[in-house]
Amino acid sequence: MEPVETHNPPRDRVRVPTPLRCPICDGELEETLIRDLGGVTADLIWQLHAGRCPEHGWFQTEVISRPPWEIFAVNKPFGVARRLVIDGQDVYSFPTVWNDLPPAARRQRVDPLDPRYWRVRRRADAG
Repeated sequence: MEPVETHNPPRDRVRVPTPLRCPICDGELEETLIRDLGGVTADLIWQLHAGRCPEHGWFQTEVISRPPWEIFAVNKPFGVARRLVIDGQDVYSFPTVWNDLPPAARRQRVDPLDPRYWRVRRRADAG
């Protein structure tokens, strides 16, 4: 009996659109990457989204069937978190507006790739 060849979809998609934007300048990212990290359960997707801002470097976030809670500055995709100094303060991650929704709204089923929820929460003194 001949072995049955199975086709697994590619784990990484490169240079593809992602809702992830630079959390500092809100610019579109280059060298984007989306890696499917596997299914948590049958209906929960788990992905890593990463991209490079030409001015501010690499950023990444994880999506587990909900929009991300925060975006991290990293030295490269899957690399270590890196420190940024913004207005004299150390910053390692950027909370998204998904955090600002009331708990009842966060429990509703939403499109985890809806860019509205990926926006970075701006500090009150950021103008």
